[in-house]
Amino acid sequence: MQKTPLAAFLAAVSIVTPCAMAADDFPPRPAEEMQDAVLKCHAIHSRHGPVTGTVELTVSVDDAGRPTGVATPPGTDERVAAAAQCVGLGLRYHAAVEADVAVPGQLLLPVLFPTLPSLKYPLRSTIDYCHAPWARKDRYEGTMDLIMRVGRDGRVKEYLMPAGALPWMTEAVKCVADRLEFYPASLRATTVESWAVLPLEFNLTANPHFDAEVTPPALRSSEESILEAYRRCYPTERTETARIEYRITVTPGGRVRKAEVLGESGDPALDQAGICILRSLSFVAARRNGRAVESTLNWPILVRPPG
Repeated sequence: MQKTPLAAFLAAVSIVTPCAMAADDFPPRPAEEMQDAVLKCHAIHSRHGPVTGTVELTVSVDDAGRPTGVATPPGTDERVAAAAQCVGLGLRYHAAVEADVAVPGQLLLPVLFPTLPSLKYPLRSTIDYCHAPWARKDRYEGTMDLIMRVGRDGRVKEYLMPAGALPWMTEAVKCVADRLEFYPASLRATTVESWAVLPLEFNLTANPHFDAEVTPPALRSSEESILEAYRRCYPTERTETARIEYRITVTPGGRVRKAEVLGESGDPALDQAGICILRSLSFVAARRNGRAVESTLNWPILVRPPG
């Protein structure tokens, strides 16, 4: 015999009650579809780590249909528990009914979260491709957990960099995020957006071989051009000399887009003179698999009077 909608609901939602209920009594039950609440709470809590699977949530509902308490089974992952409780508290309910009177009650509510996105292609090759072109020389290394929002099309829509990430790592992660492709998360056979955590390891000592051929940038300016930059940028009527290290970003066209002082000389005028000099220089851009790319690297120069 075909089940009525109420009978089908009761088959999925268990009633927590100390005694048997009369035929005309009803347990508390959701007054709306759960999926919107599940996706909303999932988006909030999965930003801090994976939230997936099914949780049997115990919800207490008062005689006006308001949730008054939620509980998850002992041992439930903290993030998953918080997301499930968010769902339980965010829903509207019909109150329990006994002898035609609304009364407080409880129900066991199964909360199903989306599956996790999964990578379409090996992560290692993407990291090797994107590891900054200057890393082969300086052997930059580091690990991080990249938290990202993956869209329904399987592309990264947003990502969160951890505190303390180094500039070279920021550049490499941007390249990785732009190239990643996922099989998107799904909820009841429907693709949905989802946050995911992806461990990244930039480690050339342990992984010395690149899948991509990379060439670091090189200075292209002639000696006369360099001297002219010093004449134009060095402060007039000064004679001091300082060796200052900068971090520069070189565009695919070989120009210095950005220059930052790594170790200040103690003389702001000399620090700024060095930035002016670097911005006046031209470079042979870094190349990845034969294509010019933007790169960032440390570049020390001697800031001195022209001569």
